[in-house]
Formats: sequence, structure tokens, C-alpha cells
Amino acid sequence: MSSEQLRGVATLTQVSRASAPARLRKAMGRFATGVTVVTTAQRDHVHGMTANGVMSVSLDPPLVVVSLGASRMDDLLPKTRRYGISVLGAEQEELAVHFAGRPVEDLAPRFTWWKELPFIEGALAHVGCRVDAIHQAGDHRLWVGRVEYMEYRDGDPLLFYAGRFGRIGGA
Repeated sequence: MSSEQLRGVATLTQVSRASAPARLRKAMGRFATGVTVVTTAQRDHVHGMTANGVMSVSLDPPLVVVSLGASRMDDLLPKTRRYGISVLGAEQEELAVHFAGRPVEDLAPRFTWWKELPFIEGALAHVGCRVDAIHQAGDHRLWVGRVEYMEYRDGDPLLFYAGRFGRIGGA
């Protein structure tokens, strides 16, 4: 291997505790993921956040998990006990940025609803969940949701890799 290929090599014993989180973020950033917006509603107020720590856990019963650090969403879910996951399409990068805490000026996100759960309009998939279990995992909590609703359509997904958004084929 060349020195360029070995640039990120280190053992945890060689890495100070202070730099380990940043190095882990960079290492795990090499795992390409889809991009979602997780939503919940309290009264008439919709709250959403961009998340890529989302996965299916079980098909029977249908369960998914969302991993949340300290955030407004993590504060709201104990009250609402429900969340929606919208899997974003390649054309929805602006919404991902907006819900990642960098509001896009003049963007007015549109939602579609199932019962009291909001979803991003035009997303590739909508998965609606009722909180089934919560597990503490280091500095995050894992919100296991029992799937109550889902719909999907074909399309190209929005991806996240090495701290940047992308598309299949790099276009």
C-alpha cells in the first residue's frame, strides 16, 4: 500500500481520546448512506431533522431504528412517541441542508400527512413509526420504532459520503 492509502491508519491506543471522535466520524464517513428527514409533530408544530443513522431492524415485527444525539428531536420524542422517516430523493438536497440546521432562505418545506405524522412531500419513501423501545448507546439514544405506515416510489436517492451529499453515478 502507498503512504496515501495508509493516511488514516491508527490504532485506538495510538489516538488520543480527544481526537478519537473526529477520526471515527471520518472513518465511518466512508460508509455511504441514504439521507432521511425524521419528523414529528406536537400540536400543529412540525419538527424535522436530517439523519443518516437510520436502519431497519426487523421485518417481523416491522421495526426500524433512528440514532439521535442530543437534539430537539431527542427531546420531543418522549412526548410525541411517534416519528416519520422520509427517504430523500437526489433532487431534495436543499431540504437535507435545511433540516440539518442550516436553514435555506425562502424554502418552505411541504409536508404530506398520515394521521398525525408529517412527511416530506415527494420523498422516495415514507415510514411512520410508534416508539417501541429506547436504548442508551454512548452519547446517542436508539429510538426503535414499530412501523405503522409505509409507502414508496421509484427514483434516485440522495446519498451522503465523506461529509458531502452525492448521487448514484456522481451526477
